[in-house]
Amino acid sequence: MIKMIVSDMDGTLLGRNGITDKTIQSVLNATKAGLEFVVATGRDLSGVKPIFEPHHIPFSAILGNGAQYCDVNGEIIMSSYLKNQYVKPILKIFDDLDIHYMIITDNGFYSTKPQVEVAEAFIQRSMHQFKKTREELLTSWANSPIPCMQLIQIDSLTSFLEQNHHIIKIEAFDIDLNKIAKAKQELAHIKGIAFLSSYPDNVEVTDANAQKGLILKKVIELKGIKKEEVAVFGDGLNDSTLFELFTESFAVDNAVPEIKAMAKYHIPSHKDDGVALTIDQIIAKQQR
Repeated sequence: MIKMIVSDMDGTLLGRNGITDKTIQSVLNATKAGLEFVVATGRDLSGVKPIFEPHHIPFSAILGNGAQYCDVNGEIIMSSYLKNQYVKPILKIFDDLDIHYMIITDNGFYSTKPQVEVAEAFIQRSMHQFKKTREELLTSWANSPIPCMQLIQIDSLTSFLEQNHHIIKIEAFDIDLNKIAKAKQELAHIKGIAFLSSYPDNVEVTDANAQKGLILKKVIELKGIKKEEVAVFGDGLNDSTLFELFTESFAVDNAVPEIKAMAKYHIPSHKDDGVALTIDQIIAKQQR
């Protein structure tokens, strides 16, 4: 019996224009049926709340690709933050390759470059990646905080690190995929970190223990839930540890080939409410 639904957001649970009415209803039905709903995302909490709170959907969340786990009250229960000693070597790799990046912390978003410059680079990248116009992007971001629009420029990286921010992840992006590939090659030489891509044109760097599957394993141990009682949904490489550690795994049709190969089940794409339809099937099967 499934007791917990764990879903990635972007490219999995969310449609092209956000959460659909169908998905809202299916998730609400699941929680009413006694299933726990957990979001597993690369976003921070401020990027998750506006999606679910207006619809009164109770959720707990794995954030920053596994850097944090918060309960239904938004309280951080577990965390694995990026250690300060790794930040300068990581940023040097991105700077040497002229790749823009954002430092995501539990109290704000930062970069060593001007906010306007990073935001414009992120917009250009998003237009290229998602095939949307600038106006479409800005409209879709209007009700959901986007880190690039709230960046604080760091004058001194040394002073910033001395303030002991809790760094959830460093996210870098570039439309030149060769740059991203070179960055990954260099990052592989730094021990104590993990890095992955939620899209081909980005790389997200976290603490080595900050991975979705690893923190979920700790969560279910805390709650007394068995692995086979958890259904996990995903589409990208940042979902790989979920699929490695949990057998009831569902890949949406738009998932990358690696995730499809790991999945036990294949379901319709995020554009066709694949997760919602599968949740409906799970509920119906368990209520027979």
